[in-house]
Amino acid sequence: MKNLFLTMLAGLMALGAMAQGGKFTVQGGFLCEGDSLKLQIIDCDYQLLYEVTRAASAEMLDLSFDLKDAALLIVVDGQEGYQRHHVVPAIPGDTVLFYMEGEPYYGLGGSQFYIDYDEAVKAIEPQAIELFELDAHSDRYLEVLEKYQDALLAYVENHPDQEASAALLGIFAEDETLEIGHYALLERVHNSVAANLYKPKLAAARERMLMMPQP
Repeated sequence: MKNLFLTMLAGLMALGAMAQGGKFTVQGGFLCEGDSLKLQIIDCDYQLLYEVTRAASAEMLDLSFDLKDAALLIVVDGQEGYQRHHVVPAIPGDTVLFYMEGEPYYGLGGSQFYIDYDEAVKAIEPQAIELFELDAHSDRYLEVLEKYQDALLAYVENHPDQEASAALLGIFAEDETLEIGHYALLERVHNSVAANLYKPKLAAARERMLMMPQP
């Protein structure tokens, strides 16, 4: 009974830690060829939490947002007809720093989470670019998609101790990759705030599996 109580207490403490929010800070310089820069933060249910528009400026941006849980930051820059949408995890308590790494790409710095996440995205970037450049109706699309998911899974399996791996699964993984990949993560990463980016997707994927016709 004592062991059961301690196990339940540890679980409640983990849930409490995950429920604690905090300030998420966005810093950096952005390439704005249009009139403005737009930042949106959406939660895991795709509900808009914040939207901020700033006039194009050479000044460094420094904004903070109160978040209760992991979310997604969408940065829209460029001009009408040539807008770029950059999507990164928004983690309460952390700071993401954007810096130009060669047009039109941004590098990420700031908190250790974003340093790791930048490394993760760059690891799968060649396969991502190859997929992006293909027409969805191409004969090679499924083959290249599989290569992309294999590269993503390989990164997660080689970095099971990084919260960035959990975020990578939550943003880019297809159902099968997500199902396999989340088992590779250490328990500490499973219980991190970043893991909340993939948990709703995993639940939805499993629901779809249950609804598939059985042989």
